[in-house]
Amino acid sequence: MYLVYSALFSLGVILAAPYYLWRLRGRIISAASWRERFGFLPASFRQFERSAIWIHAVSVGETLAVAGLVRELQQRFPEHKVFLSHVTPAGREAGESRLPGLAGRFFLPLDWSFCVRRAIEHIRPAMLVIAETELWPNLLRTARESGAKVILVNARLSDRSFRRYHLVRLFVRRVLENVDRVCAQSPTDAERFMALGAKPERVVSAGNLKFDGSPPGAKEIARALGNVLKLAQRRPVVVAASTMAGEETLLLPAWAEIRRRHPQALLILAPRHPNRFEEVARLLAQKEISFVRRTSLEMEEVKLAAQLASAEVLLLDTIGELAGIFGLADVVFMGGSLVPTGGHNVLEPAWWAKPIVFGPHMHNFRDIARLFLQAHAAIQVPNSATLARTILGLLADGNRRHQLGEAAKRTLDQESGATQRTLDHIADLLDAGVHARARG
Repeated sequence: MYLVYSALFSLGVILAAPYYLWRLRGRIISAASWRERFGFLPASFRQFERSAIWIHAVSVGETLAVAGLVRELQQRFPEHKVFLSHVTPAGREAGESRLPGLAGRFFLPLDWSFCVRRAIEHIRPAMLVIAETELWPNLLRTARESGAKVILVNARLSDRSFRRYHLVRLFVRRVLENVDRVCAQSPTDAERFMALGAKPERVVSAGNLKFDGSPPGAKEIARALGNVLKLAQRRPVVVAASTMAGEETLLLPAWAEIRRRHPQALLILAPRHPNRFEEVARLLAQKEISFVRRTSLEMEEVKLAAQLASAEVLLLDTIGELAGIFGLADVVFMGGSLVPTGGHNVLEPAWWAKPIVFGPHMHNFRDIARLFLQAHAAIQVPNSATLARTILGLLADGNRRHQLGEAAKRTLDQESGATQRTLDHIADLLDAGVHARARG
C-alpha cells in the first residue's frame, strides 16, 4: 500500500509542479529552498545523538498554535535541541518571528522515503511532533522505524478531511499505527481518529492549544494608527480579517452600506494570503474605493494622518501585524466564512475582547465556532446580505459590543490548559523512549 501511495504522490508532484513553478515565478531561487525539500539540511543541523525534537507546523496557523508549546518544551527539556519544519514560506516567516531561539528550521522534505530518511538521519530526532493533521505516511513510518516517538498535537479532523480519510481508512489505519499518541483538540476529533483506526489507548482529548496563545502585543503600526485615528475622529473601525478569494466582492457592498451610515468609518482589510494582496488592491481600484496600502504608510504622525484622511480602506498587505491591529477594532469580521473555505481562528480578536462576526462556513473551526456561539461570544450571519445589518446593529449598541467582547475573552480564558496537558504527554513519551534506548 505504501508503494501505491508513493506512486500516486509522485504523480501528484509531477502534475502540480507547473502550477507551483508559476506561483513562484521570479522568486524561485529565494523562495523554494529546493535542497531542504529533498532532505538536504544544513550541516550545522547534524546531530550525533538521538535527542532532538522535530516539530512540524505546516503554515501560519499551526505555527502560532504550537508557539507556546515550543517555548515550554525548550524550558522544560533544555537538553533536547528543537527543530521546526514548515511547508509554506508564510509559516516559516511566522516561526522566525515568534520562535527565534531554535536549533534550526527548514522546509518539510517531500514525502518520499529517501527524502525524509535523509533528514531524519541528519537531525536524529528522539521525537517527531506533528501539529494538527499532517499525516504524511512515509514521514511517519520512517520516523517510527528510526526509533523516534511520534505524536500528533492539537490534532483535528475537519468534516471534509474525515470524509476523505474515511474513503482510504484501511491505509490510514496502517499510517496511524506509526503514531504513539494523538492529542486531539476535542472529543469529536478523538472519536474520528479512533474511527479511522487509531488505537483507543493512544488517543486523548487534550484541548486546543490555540486557547493558550500569548496575548498579541500592539506593534508600532497599531499604536501609530490608534493615535492618528483618535485625533482624526475616524470611527468606527471595522477589521475584516483573513479574507479569502471571492470574499471581498461579497464584503464590499456591505461596507458601502456601513459607510453610508458612518461616513468617518474605516475598514482595515487583511487578505489571508500574501499572493492575493495585488489582486485585492486591483479590486478596490476597480470599485473606485479610496484605499491606502499598509506598505506605503508613513510612520510620521502628520504624514500618516494625511494618508488616512480620505481613505475608506486600509489594505493590510503585510504579515504578522494583524494580531495587534485587532486592538483598534470596534467590530471584527472573521474571513474565510462567507465563502466555503472553512473560516479562520477567532481567538486573536477574543484576546482583545472584541465583538466577533463570522459567516456560515466555519467547518474548519467547528468546535471553536460552536463554543463561542453557545457562550454568546460571537454572532454568525447566514449570508453577506445580513452582514451589514448585523454590524450596523452592533455599532449602534455599545453595551452589546461590550457584552460580546467580554464573553469572547471569558470563553478564551475558561478553555485554557491544553499546553500543559499536551506537554505531559510529550514528557511521558520522551521518558519511554529514553528507557527503550537504554534497554536496547
